[in-house]
Amino acid sequence: MKLMKPNDNAVKFSKQMSQHFLIHEIRNISLTQNIDEFSTKITSQNFFVLDLDCPQSANILFKANASKLFIGPSKWLILQQLNKEKNLSADNLILQEIFKELQVFPDSEIIIGHRIEDKYFKIRSLYRPSPYRDLVFEDRGSWNDVDHLCLNDELPTSRRRQNLQATPLKSCLVMTDPDTLNHLTDYKDKLVDAVTKANYVWLQLIAERMNVTVNFTLRNTWGYRDKNGTWSGMIGLLDRGEIDIGGTATFPTKDRIGVVDYVQLYSPVGSRFLFRRPSLSYTSNLFILPFDRTVWIAIGVLLILVFGNLYISLKCEWNKIKSNQFRRNLPGELEENPSLSDNFIILIGAVLQQANIVALLQSTSSSINTMQDLMDSGLNFGVQDIVYNRYYFGSFKDPVRYEFYKRFVENKTSVWTTITEGVEQLHKGLYAFHVDTSCGYELIQQTFEENEKCGLHEIDYLKVLEPMLIIKRNSPYREIFRVTYVFIKYL
Repeated sequence: MKLMKPNDNAVKFSKQMSQHFLIHEIRNISLTQNIDEFSTKITSQNFFVLDLDCPQSANILFKANASKLFIGPSKWLILQQLNKEKNLSADNLILQEIFKELQVFPDSEIIIGHRIEDKYFKIRSLYRPSPYRDLVFEDRGSWNDVDHLCLNDELPTSRRRQNLQATPLKSCLVMTDPDTLNHLTDYKDKLVDAVTKANYVWLQLIAERMNVTVNFTLRNTWGYRDKNGTWSGMIGLLDRGEIDIGGTATFPTKDRIGVVDYVQLYSPVGSRFLFRRPSLSYTSNLFILPFDRTVWIAIGVLLILVFGNLYISLKCEWNKIKSNQFRRNLPGELEENPSLSDNFIILIGAVLQQANIVALLQSTSSSINTMQDLMDSGLNFGVQDIVYNRYYFGSFKDPVRYEFYKRFVENKTSVWTTITEGVEQLHKGLYAFHVDTSCGYELIQQTFEENEKCGLHEIDYLKVLEPMLIIKRNSPYREIFRVTYVFIKYL
C-alpha cells in the first residue's frame, strides 16, 4: 500500500503492481488527514511506500508511529535521493534524528532505498534493539536495472537481529515454595516448582544467545481473572506491561488469549490422573476388595467345616468299600483307610485351584478410559495441592467434569494432598491421583517396583495443551525468542 501525494501517477503505479501479480490498494492520504482513519483497515499484508524527500514526510512517520504501524508484520519502503552533498554518513544523522523516538524495534521491517544514481539504489534497513539503544543500520544490498535486486543475504529478520546489545528485559518466576529461589540450578528438590526450574535454565540460555540481561520478579501464582476483570500474578504483570516475558510456562487457555501472546516454547509436562489398573472384575465383584478381619475369620471357619465334612465323607465312602466283596480287586490307593493328611491335601488342592481362577480375575482391566469410567470405578481420589489445580478444578462447566468436582472435590479438604502422600497412596492401589506427571513419575521411579509401573494408566482431566512460555502482547521480541529457542534445542 502506498501513501501518495495528490500529484502522483496512481494509475501507472497500479499497473506496475498488477504486472507483478501483487494485490494492492492505493489511497491518497492528505497531510492533514488523521492516519488513524486509514489504519483501521490495516492487515498483515500491508506494505507502505514513502518518499522521504517529500515535505512533511517526517510528520507522516510520527503519525504512523502513534498508530503503531511500525509493528510487524507491516512493512515499509522509504525512498530517498542522495547526491554529492548528502552522503550516507550525513544521512545517518538525519535518520537518527527522525527515528530516535519512534518504535522501530526488532520486529519492524523498514527498508531504506537510497538512490545513488539514476538506476542504482543502495538498500539498507534500520531498527532499534530496544528503547534504551541507538538506531542500528543493516546493509541489505543494492538494486540496479541490470542485475535487479541483489541482497547480501536472505536471512529473515528474526535471524539477523538476535544480538540485542545487552538490552535489559524484565521477567517473572512463579514459585509456590519461597525456598525455590535458592535452588534454581542445583537440582535440589526437583519435585518442587519443577516447571519454574526447568524454564529458568532455558531462559538463561536464551538470554545469553540474544545478548540480553533478564531481571526477575517473583509471584506465587500464574494469574487468574477476578470478578472485576483484573488479572493477578504473572499474567497481570504482562497484561499491564510491567514485564516483557513470563519466566514460568503456563497452560494456554481461552480466557488468556488476547491478554498475552504464547510462544511455542513447550515444557513437556502436564497434570493428569494416575492410577493403577484394577482387576478385570473389580467394578462388578465386591469380593475381590481387600478383606475385612471378620471376612478372614469366616473363611477360616468355612475351611474347617469343609475339612470336617470331607473327612466324614471319605470315612463313609471307605466303610462302604470295605463291605464290598470285590474290595481286594480295587486299586491300591483305596486299600487303606484315608488319613487326615490325605484329607488335608485334597482340601489344599481344591483351594489352590480356586486361587488360580482368582489370579486370572485379578489381571489388569482396560475398562477405565474416561472420566465417567473413573467416577464409576469406586476408586478413592486425591489431587496435588498446587495453585492451578485449585483454580481449574472448579472452573469447568461441562457435565462430566462439573459432576466430578461436585461429588469428589468441592468442600472436601481430604482430597488435596502433597505429591509424596499422593504417590504413596497410589502405590497402595485403589487410588487415582491427579499430579504433575513430570514430578509424579520422578517419584514413582524411586518408589515403585518395575512390575508395579506396568499397571499405571493416565486420564487427562484438564484437557489443555502442554505449558508454553508467554510474552507481552505485540512484543517486538516474540519471533526472536522462538527462533533462538529452536536453535538452542537442536544444538
